[in-house]
Amino acid sequence: MPGMIGGIGCKTEFRDALLSGFTEIWGKCDTFLTEDTFLAGHAFGGKAPLYGGPQGLQLGVDGEHAIYKNAARFAAGEDPSFLLISDGHVKPGVQCKGNVAVLDNRNKTLHLAVEWGGSFPLYYTTLGGGVLFSSHLRPLAKALHAEADMLGWMEYLKFAFIPEGRTFFKEIYRLQPGQALVYTSASGRLQLYENSQAWHDWEPPIIFKQLVEETWTIYEAAIRRCLEYSRQNGLMASGGWDTRLLLAGLRAMGDKGLLCYTHGDLKCKEVALTQKMVKDLGLKHHLQAIDGTMFAHENLRSGFARTEVINPLWQWAGRHLAETGVECVIAGVYGEVIGGRHGRHWPFLPISEREKSRLVLSYLKYYRSNRHPEHPTDISKFYELLRLENLNKPWYIRRDFWESIPQLKAEMHAAMQKFVDRLEQRGVRSVEKICEAFTAEYFGSQTLMQQHLCCREHLDIAIPFVDQELWNLTSRIPLQFKLLHSLQQALLRYKANDLLAYPNAASFINSRFPLPVLEAMRVTRKLYEAIAWKISRMSRGYYAPQSIGWSNFAALGQCQALQNIADDLQCEWLDKEAIKDGVCMKIRELKTNPTMYPLNAMQNKLMAIYNADLMLN
Repeated sequence: MPGMIGGIGCKTEFRDALLSGFTEIWGKCDTFLTEDTFLAGHAFGGKAPLYGGPQGLQLGVDGEHAIYKNAARFAAGEDPSFLLISDGHVKPGVQCKGNVAVLDNRNKTLHLAVEWGGSFPLYYTTLGGGVLFSSHLRPLAKALHAEADMLGWMEYLKFAFIPEGRTFFKEIYRLQPGQALVYTSASGRLQLYENSQAWHDWEPPIIFKQLVEETWTIYEAAIRRCLEYSRQNGLMASGGWDTRLLLAGLRAMGDKGLLCYTHGDLKCKEVALTQKMVKDLGLKHHLQAIDGTMFAHENLRSGFARTEVINPLWQWAGRHLAETGVECVIAGVYGEVIGGRHGRHWPFLPISEREKSRLVLSYLKYYRSNRHPEHPTDISKFYELLRLENLNKPWYIRRDFWESIPQLKAEMHAAMQKFVDRLEQRGVRSVEKICEAFTAEYFGSQTLMQQHLCCREHLDIAIPFVDQELWNLTSRIPLQFKLLHSLQQALLRYKANDLLAYPNAASFINSRFPLPVLEAMRVTRKLYEAIAWKISRMSRGYYAPQSIGWSNFAALGQCQALQNIADDLQCEWLDKEAIKDGVCMKIRELKTNPTMYPLNAMQNKLMAIYNADLMLN
């Protein structure tokens, strides 16, 4: 994964150790050094991560494919809006598609700023005397001999993210989405501040037709900003709404050489409809079945060394696309914001289908209306998101370690309070918007974004849905105007009506149907799946319904890949015997207790465990 490191006022031994650790990943990197400041970075394809800016500033960037050329234009004085510097603060503009570091050597000041979605990690610490920062956590922790933070480690495994700046290591912090840092060496003062304007309430009444037109105009501009300099693009394609909207935007931009990539169960209905849609558009399409080779732990380790995240399917995709000449891969990460999926009904939350349906129905009563549902005003509704009252020891953790963790629930409550304080500092008051922001900024940036970051082992990425201008718009739209993908459907009807002719991936009926009908069919489909697979289990697999979704990992039961990963675990906090037994049990059950998506939950949890294990070992 391309990245950058740097520091100011830190001890030489820590600087040299960080430079050495970062260089080990790539073999070389661009470097700028003075007596007490330094910047270094790496980028693909001959692009430069470091630039000399106006007034003697030194600039480092890390992010999407377009950020490097845009930074070069800023350094040449061609686009001053790329980065605004005033009153001792830096503010990235819409063309700054990632993170930025600015060294002001005249004033001995360091500035760091993270883009509004928090897609690209940026860590910092004051452990080295002064400030050190890095887009990669492990080289920074290794250089400082940092102590593991058991709370951060457990939060990641339990919730799939680590909130409010905590990391796997003590006293090393992650800047949050839209957050910035300024450190002055002379005074030793470090200040954090907020740049993001996302998640504010929408003030004027909404006229839906005008909203659709405005959103499309901004969305089309976002696509162009992301891919302005990319000649050969790849798209992670599925049968869902996000893929269709991306296809519509790329077609409007005139990208006829696009290569679509789809992985999963090649016999399932979702892959079949994706294949038909891509074929009808006349685009190239690579279909990739899931097999054990993707999960070879040697490959996962080598990918992790570069990206510090693990997702075997996306890692494999990045390698394949790079081999075919693709220089930038696009995905629908964060499309859930424009699709209205974030908030108290977010499916990753510990919420039942009945609770989700009740929440959705409360908004459908005000569908596309400027009348608002009765939002909760009690902030306790926010604290209920993670059901912290029901924390139990995970099956893969040793009991003595679990019992030694100090106040996990209290720490999570404190982190959630810090999140509320940050958003209120930005002017966000609505409990519903705070809930939506929480799921988007944590599950989005740390859970879902891991997939896309895996591709950065070999090539650049683009994330149109987190474009600053588009993110600012779509985050503020009330849920009743975008819930159940209603805004995405309206955008497609406005500019790409032909893409609605294909069945919907969630309900498998024509996507032009009204959204309440599609939602009713989605619930019906889930009921059908539950009954069909119950019959399959009763018949011990004699009756096997056709898979609807792509996530069939049954092939992992025919090889030793999962067992090898379990054997490779090293962290003493893990119950390794329970993990090995759990893997073997799930593989044995493939025939005796068939499920809708075989081994999906097991491999997903095992990859998270392996990710946390490699981070500490």
